[in-house]
Order: sequence, then structure tokens, then C-alpha cells
Amino acid sequence: MPFPLLLVLFFVSGASGLVYEVVWMRLLSLTLSVTVYAVTTVLCAFMAGLALGAAVAARFADRVPHPLRAYGLVEMGVAATALTTPTILFHLGPGYVWLHNHVGAIPLAFVFGRFLLAFAVLLLPCSLMGATLPVLARVAVERRDAVGRGAGTLYAVNTLGAVAGCVAAGFVLVPALGLSAASAIAAALNLAVGLVAALRGGRAPRAAGAATPPPARWPARALLVCAAFALSGFTAMGYEILWTRGLEPFTHNSTYAYTAMLATFLFGIGLGSAGAASLADRVRRPLLALGLVELAIGGSVAGALFLYARFGTLVPAMAEALGGLTSWPHVVALIFAEAGALLFATTLLYGATFPLVARAVVDQLERLGGRIGAAYAANTVGAIAGALATGFILLPALGMRDTFVALVLVNLGLGAALALVAAPRPGALAAGAGVVFAVATLGLVPARLFEARFVERFGRLLFYREQVTDTVMVTEDAGGARMIRYADGRGTAGTMTAPEDRMYGHEAMLLHPAPRRVLNICFGVGNSLASVLTYPVERVDVVELSPGVVDAAPFFRATNRDALADPRVHLAIHDGRNFLLASGDAWDVIRLDPPELHTAGVVNLYTREFFELARDHLRPGGIFSIWVNVVMTPEDDLRLLARTVGSVFPYVSVWRGPFRYSWVFNGSVEPRPPDLTLLLRHLAEPAVAADLDSIGVADVFAVLSHFVMAGHEVEEFAGPGPLVTDDHTRLDFTVPRSLDAFFGFANANTNSWLVELMDPGRHDVAASVFLTKVKQMATHERAVLPHLAHADAAGLDTEALRARLAAAARQRPAGQPPGTSPRQPS
Repeated sequence: MPFPLLLVLFFVSGASGLVYEVVWMRLLSLTLSVTVYAVTTVLCAFMAGLALGAAVAARFADRVPHPLRAYGLVEMGVAATALTTPTILFHLGPGYVWLHNHVGAIPLAFVFGRFLLAFAVLLLPCSLMGATLPVLARVAVERRDAVGRGAGTLYAVNTLGAVAGCVAAGFVLVPALGLSAASAIAAALNLAVGLVAALRGGRAPRAAGAATPPPARWPARALLVCAAFALSGFTAMGYEILWTRGLEPFTHNSTYAYTAMLATFLFGIGLGSAGAASLADRVRRPLLALGLVELAIGGSVAGALFLYARFGTLVPAMAEALGGLTSWPHVVALIFAEAGALLFATTLLYGATFPLVARAVVDQLERLGGRIGAAYAANTVGAIAGALATGFILLPALGMRDTFVALVLVNLGLGAALALVAAPRPGALAAGAGVVFAVATLGLVPARLFEARFVERFGRLLFYREQVTDTVMVTEDAGGARMIRYADGRGTAGTMTAPEDRMYGHEAMLLHPAPRRVLNICFGVGNSLASVLTYPVERVDVVELSPGVVDAAPFFRATNRDALADPRVHLAIHDGRNFLLASGDAWDVIRLDPPELHTAGVVNLYTREFFELARDHLRPGGIFSIWVNVVMTPEDDLRLLARTVGSVFPYVSVWRGPFRYSWVFNGSVEPRPPDLTLLLRHLAEPAVAADLDSIGVADVFAVLSHFVMAGHEVEEFAGPGPLVTDDHTRLDFTVPRSLDAFFGFANANTNSWLVELMDPGRHDVAASVFLTKVKQMATHERAVLPHLAHADAAGLDTEALRARLAAAARQRPAGQPPGTSPRQPS
């Protein structure tokens, strides 16, 4: 087969492989949760399959008489297994529940069991994908002096194909078609590749196949190279995790930002491998060259850290150079520019390692497939170890800055060791350079490098915590108002948001005649929970994803009234959806206050399947309640969300916060309209009445002034159309593309970071967008009186009641601009 055609096939194979990774990771998060622990477990299971496939292929690749045909069969096997994998993943819930019930109380056993569950599903397709490179290398390389060029070019093309697959999946296929369709398209590509290869793979290349010698012991230097390649994979995965976290204050946490980050990382590796492939076979001392590359990797990361320290001024300059952030494509271009500025040099160098490794480990052409397969497996195993060690050991123990420094020192030490082994005299010079780099890194990288980025933006931090899940901080302004903030820029809450937060807590509780058991997902700062606890509840289960949020709670005692200390509260650090999936309990009220919909992973709490899961955990007459920021959500997407809620709950009522920038959807199986008798009974509780009065809701008429719509009005607002489903989430792709959400890139919660560049002619873009949307959404508010049960309970005739309600509505403010009232509930 012509070499260019071979490269086309492997490019397409790389593209389909990344589509699978994107799709399967999202599907597994539905069952195994979006916690860092679960996501890392899934990633490791995926990579373990690749490593196993490469290791197995290393044993037989050199004995296959028709390697191209074998490659074609492997690709067809990937297609066949990939077609069934989404179906299995969609129905993984019972297996997870069984696992949770049997070993959930034993943390280590549960983590391992979760890994085995994911690994069992991904084993066959991922192992087949891992086998492709060792087998195809047999076809691509026909001469001993062309190993670096042939293997390196294959690796480069496959990685660049992965870039195409990553961008296609994240920006086109999954947003437009959903997960199952995207996976089916990738399977069709694998099938086409397999058929072409199998039909063209009639004979083995020269000097391969029949003349394969018996297995021989690996030379010591080849083993050293594989060990070094494993350690290089360890640091590469560590840097990917760290830079993903480090870039969040500038890119924020939309699904597009993660896609851009991953695509940039892969693009640099692909280009680096392509460039080094043409040089590797001419290098006389590949081990020395590999050592120099590792030294350069350490130096490049140190340089990137120095650059990062200036990102507060560099990023606005980049944005202005792009012509402002006046459109979503401009924002995407800026995200790619930010990632490229920090990652490109490092990833180019990582890409250069593979051709050099191939050149160093292959001493006989007859052992080509085995040696390359073993090296690839070693690198992948190293990457798995890097993901685990960086995420769960180094980062919690050392923090972001020192973990970066530790990995830089590993690269520098590895480079110096390889150089000394390869050539003592020039190696000594290289080792000396490594020492200089190490001293410079330790001395010049600021000790509070990452914390300083937030001090620049917010001023003094009362609390700052870098943890496995995220980075959490508490800020205080000149007036003493405190806010909880997150590195990824998602919405926030604080002492200033107490009126909003408390009202959200009441809006479901007031509609239920006797709420005794409550599930509260997303703690925030605890303002909403404090209001829930004013009712005579027996138990409140609180589920929060981030331990740092709980640690920050004492800073907000003035408004959360130390709610977590209430003996009725039972806290679980968990993913809310995953908690419900594994729970056998039922509640009178299930309420959620998630971050805005442009935040990656949040959409899992807004799908039809999640609403069905919540409905099935309600007691008879129970209420499901979920918050949404209407200002930062396009109106079409709000209709989509209303339609989805209505598809699960026969009765839906919508209520708003005091400043009209948020809606609360309350859904129930049985009708739960506002009932004046019930409301008066609840307000007769002194604690409930006092809490409402503290936020300016003085009586039952003020409560009813927060009504938006209910019943058929919600159906009319929603209109016909598609739903938000686990397979086709839609919202997490459409919301970040809108100016309503400031393109998922900046907002008032980050002190309007770069918002002014979204309209270069104005300086009040955030306030303008906010107030315009508040007024627009107010037009959808309907009269509560037609829905009010027992309207005569107040002792007023209809006209007098209408007048009281109108007067209460006039007393509520129309809204507040960003900055004076942050937007994320507690």
C-alpha cells in the first residue's frame, strides 16, 4: 500500500479514537459521576485498555504474515465493539448500584471496583485501539535506518487525526447529533479504514514476517529508554492536568474550553513527532538526544510558568489583538491562543520523544512491532501513574505551584541521567544545564504564582484552597461583603446574595403541606439551606461536590446561621446525580442550586433522565425544584429546559428570585399550585415568617409576587420541540455560544473579566446585558390569581385580593446589575 494512503488511514483512525474517548467519558460520567476521582478512574480505565492492547500486540505483531490485513481486522473489530459500547454505558446503572451496595462503605475497594466496572466495558475496544500502532508499524517501516521516520510519522499522523476528532466531537458532532450518533459515525470511519486495509493487505513487507527470530532479551539501553519513556508519560499527563486547572481562571470551565485545551495539547505533540521523525534516523546518539529533549521539556515548562505570571496583562492584549471578543469565534480563538502560548513549546518537545524512542529501542527490523508496542505500552502506563499521582497525591500535598516544580525537576533529572548514560562528557554539560534550570525554577517561579492571579482580580483572599476537585476562595470587599469564588469562574454566592438564596429555599418548601425529609444538592455558602431549616423538617440530606466549599462555610455564618451544625443536616461530599442513583431513600422535596448551564458537567443535572431519577425518589406528593439563571441562559434554551421538565412532571410552576435574574422550576406528579391556606399556615411558623421578613418578604402577598407561571402557561412558554437528554444534552453547547452567558468565558462573578471587550465601544456591557435580559424575562410573568387555590382564605374579595397582589409586585425591585448582586445561588 502506498505510504500516503497508509497515513490517511491512520489519521482517520486517530480521529475516530478521540471521538470515542469524548463520547465514552461523557457517558460514563452519567453513572460514575463527574467527581475528579470518578473521571480520573474512567480515564485510567481507557488508557489501561490502550496499554494492554499495545502490550499484547507487541507479542504477536512481528509474527503476523499479513500485518496490513491484520490491522484492517483490528480496525473492524474496533468498529464492531464501538457500536455496542454506548448501549452498554447507557445501561450501566444497575451494575454501579450493585457495586455501591456491596463495597461502597470501603473507599479503596469501591474505587477499585469502579475502575474494574469501567475497564470491563472499555477493555475490548480500547485494547483493539492500542494494538493498531505496533501492527501498522510493520507495514510502514521497511528499513532499519528508517525506523524513526516511519514510526514517528505514523504516530504524528495518528495524533493529528486525534486533534481533528477532538475538535469534531467537541464542536460539531456531539453538539449537533448527540453521543450515540457521534459514536456511530466514528465506528463507520473505523469500518471503512478496516475494509480498505484488509482488502489491500495481501502480503507482508520486505524483511518481516517469516524470518522473525525467536524472542530475545532486551538490551539494557532499550529497557532504560522504555523506563524513561514511561517517566516522560508520567510528567506529560501531570502537566496536562495542572495546565487544565491553571488555565481555568482565563478560559473558564465550559465544554469548549476543555476541548480547545486538549486539542492544543495533541496538536503540539503531533507536530513535534512529525518534525522529529525526519531527523531521528540521522541522530547518532538517540539516547543523548532524548536526554536533551527531556531537559528542554523541563526548561519549557519553567518558561511557561514565568509567562503565566504575566497572563493578567497578556490575555487582554491577546483579546485586543484579535479585534475584541465580539463573537463566539473570537472567544474560541482566544482560548486556543492562551493554551498555545503556554503549551505549544512543551508539547512539541513531547512529540519529538516518540521517534527518538523508536529509533533507540528497535535494534532489528524483525522485532519492530514488539519493541514499539512495548514502548507505547510503557508510556501509557506512565501516563496512568501520572494522572493518579498528580491528581490525588502531589496536588493535594504540594499545591499547584510546587507540583509543577516537582514535575519540572523530574524532567530535568531524567534528561541529565539519560545524557550522562549516553555520553559522559557531553552528558556532564547537559547535567550542569539541568542543575542551572532547576535552581532557576526553584528560585524564580513565584511561591504564590496561582493564588496571585486571583489577588490581582479580587484583592485580599480570606480563604484559598487548592484541592483535588477545584480551587475555592473567599473574598471580602471594602464594604465587608463576602463571596465564595471558584477558579473556573462559575457563579458564586455570598453575604450579598442572601435575599436571593433564601427565597430559592422557600419556593419549594412553601408549596408542600408537610415537608419532613429534604434533599438539598449543591451547598454553595448555605444561605438556601438555612431557610430550609426554618421549617419543621426531620432530616435534610445535603450533597456537595467540593470539600473546599464546606471548608469555606464558616466564613458565611452571618447568613448561613451555621446550618451544617444543625443535627438534622447530614452532609455527603458527592456528585448529586450519582448520589441519587445509588440511594434507596425518598424525599418530600428535592431541590438543586447548580452553577450556570455553561459550566462543564452541570447539564447532567438538567436532562430528562435525571429528572426521571429525581421523580422516582420523591415521596407521594413530593416536589422537585431546580434553579436556573435566566439572565445567562438564552430564551430558546429556557424553553427547551421548560419542555424537558414538563415531559417528566405533569404539573410545573415557575417562580423567580427577588431581583428577577433567576427562575426556580418546581415540578410534581400531583398538582401543587400556590395554595393560600397552605401559605398562611407556613407563615404562621415564627421561624419561617422571620426568615422571609429578613429578606423583605413581609407577608403572603409578597411571597406570591414571586410567581412567574404555572400549568398550561409553562406548556405554552415551552412550545413544541426537542428535549434535553443524556444522549443529546444540547444546553451545554448552546449556552456558552451566547452573549447571554458572555460566551461562557467571562462574567460579573469574575469582576467582569474582559466583558468590556465583548463590545469595544461600551464600558457597561455586563450591566447592559443583565438589565436588558431581566426586562425581557419579566414579560413572561403571569398573574398568580388564576392559579391560586383557596383564594378566599385571606378574607378578601377578588378585586381586593388582586389589588393587594399588584401592590406587592410593585414593591419588588426590577433587578440589579452585575457586581451589585452576584448571580449564583447557594
